[in-house]
Amino acid sequence: MPRSHSFMFVLLALGLGSAGCSAPNHQPVILAGPRPLGSPSTPGGLKFEEGTVIQLQLEVRDDDNDEIFYRWSQQPPNPAGTFSDSHIATPTWTVPTPPDDPNQAILLYVEVEDHNGGVLLGQSPNIYVLPKQQ
Repeated sequence: MPRSHSFMFVLLALGLGSAGCSAPNHQPVILAGPRPLGSPSTPGGLKFEEGTVIQLQLEVRDDDNDEIFYRWSQQPPNPAGTFSDSHIATPTWTVPTPPDDPNQAILLYVEVEDHNGGVLLGQSPNIYVLPKQQ
């Protein structure tokens, strides 16, 4: 191996040829939400009529300015509401038909990830579905 190549190999093997130490990743932080925009903070949960389109609120900060990725879901999955786009920060969600048990709450979850090891899960308040008024 020529002398210049062997010198470069030793630098890389020792970690001296890198651009420097990488700082530890900071996990994203949820500042507001996830919850329906403008919804009051109530201990008993929130009630919405089926078919209502709700704007969801979520405010996230990442101290590393990493790109943030979102994944919204609903539990229980049925009856299924509809997200306008489950991979954006503030989608709308269309309230499904009422569950068989009127006391069954629906929870909306959002997984927030920076693809650098920072992941967290946010949960909405309990949501109860009211039948559509005729």
